[in-house]
Amino acid sequence: MYDESLVSVPGLVLYGQHDFSTHGFDCTDDNGILRLEFGGNPSDPADRFRLSRERLEASTVPLKKDADYDTMQRLMKSAAASGQIKMLRATLTGRFFAGLAVGTKSGEIKHPNARLVISEVELVTNRFEDPVDFTPISHAAAKPAKSCKSTDIPVPAREEEDKLQRLSREPSENLDYLSDAKKVAAHAIAQQEKISAEEVESKLRTSGEGVAIKDYAWTAGDGLRAYSVTVNRPYWLLPSTYSADTVIWVPKRMVVIMCTNKAAH
Repeated sequence: MYDESLVSVPGLVLYGQHDFSTHGFDCTDDNGILRLEFGGNPSDPADRFRLSRERLEASTVPLKKDADYDTMQRLMKSAAASGQIKMLRATLTGRFFAGLAVGTKSGEIKHPNARLVISEVELVTNRFEDPVDFTPISHAAAKPAKSCKSTDIPVPAREEEDKLQRLSREPSENLDYLSDAKKVAAHAIAQQEKISAEEVESKLRTSGEGVAIKDYAWTAGDGLRAYSVTVNRPYWLLPSTYSADTVIWVPKRMVVIMCTNKAAH
């Protein structure tokens, strides 16, 4: 553990009203996100007994304000004005604080409040890219009715989706639909139902939305099958394209509820 160590983190930075975090290029979904804050805010020694531990830790980190810092500040102000979460690339140097350790039922130790207090910004891009999804797969699902059964449908492997990302650059492949989340969800359901994607899309309902991730729901005409599909623009496709702006939408999770009578929703 690098607690209180000075570290340098190259990665993707998300910034918005309730989000200031970075994600390393080579970290897994569960472990990659790290909260951020800027240093350069020293505290008065006389206040050391009334300030929180986090505030005291951050007060020990100086901050270099140079051209890269100014660029990042300009972009952050633009993101705040838009009211949306934006993404940029940067290498951030600072002091890592692990925070309190939390034990899980499996015996694993995690640090959910770990953060990096930034002392220097380097190699920052001068514009935003469309955000990508960093969240792990959620296995939570609504409990089906008594006469119904819920089944997870396998989604394409990462290798297959990586191939689609590369092929999407070729106009002759007719893969334009991969830039539209709703169409990707419709195609995934259509393959299971053996009907046209257009027929599915006309009755597809949006059931949730986050940063670079969307949920859709669709019920068969006979009411016996109901699908829920989560699609996203995953961060791990970035090496296969020149910009996050061109990352395609792919199925992340797909569940079908099959019933013996019209109980599916």
